[in-house]
Amino acid sequence: MKAVWWTRRRLEESRSPLGRAELGQAGSGLRKSETQTAVVRTALGAALALALSACQTPWTQALVGQPTPIVTAEPAAIETPAPSVVVAPAVEPPAQPSLKHRVAALLVERAPDMRPVDRARVAGAIETAHRNHRVDPALILAVIRQESHFRPHARGIRNSLGLMQVRPFVGADVARRHNIPWAGAKTLLDPAANVQIGSCYLGEMLEKFRDPGLAIAAYNLGPTRVSRMVARGHIPKPAYLASVLKHYQTLTGELGEFAPDTVADAAAE
Repeated sequence: MKAVWWTRRRLEESRSPLGRAELGQAGSGLRKSETQTAVVRTALGAALALALSACQTPWTQALVGQPTPIVTAEPAAIETPAPSVVVAPAVEPPAQPSLKHRVAALLVERAPDMRPVDRARVAGAIETAHRNHRVDPALILAVIRQESHFRPHARGIRNSLGLMQVRPFVGADVARRHNIPWAGAKTLLDPAANVQIGSCYLGEMLEKFRDPGLAIAAYNLGPTRVSRMVARGHIPKPAYLASVLKHYQTLTGELGEFAPDTVADAAAE
């Protein structure tokens, strides 16, 4: 079918034998068609204008999603506390061994044949004599060295017994006055009992004579004899005193300073 575009000029030129009425009806229909076409064109133009305006509007959003930058927060500054001043505790010097332990250690060297239990008991007796009678431990050890050479069962020519060579009648008298258990002469063969009795006797001589030289001589000769010699103007046994003081100085160096002033004065004479 051939398409026909209806225009006024085309109708006039048409050779179809149309009457005025038909021509009027055709013109009227043509005008309606042109009006509808104009409306449609207007609508299409408006739609096209809207579409073009939409296309011309700049696109501000990214077509492809971009990763959101991660904002790393800076760590908060950590306040460092001011260093506190630490006061070091005072360093105390190491505790010195007790007198008993020092004497026992010395006896290990000086009396190796003595039983360990007896060394400990002898050390305890010397410590007690120093505490109760103010007798210098080094002087007691010096007398033991002079009298028995640290032999607990030594026997003298005058029946003197033990470490400090105490005669039985002297031992019995001292034990009675100082409440020391006494079971006869055999008591003096107990090393600790012998030192306990002999130290008390030596302390009595130091109190009686005040002169340590005379007190040491009286321990060896007896207080009565020394008193008579002094009354006659004689010096009792200087050799014995010199030997005891020599041992005293040596043992003081090994044991430590425990020397009373009286013993130091005797060494100076």
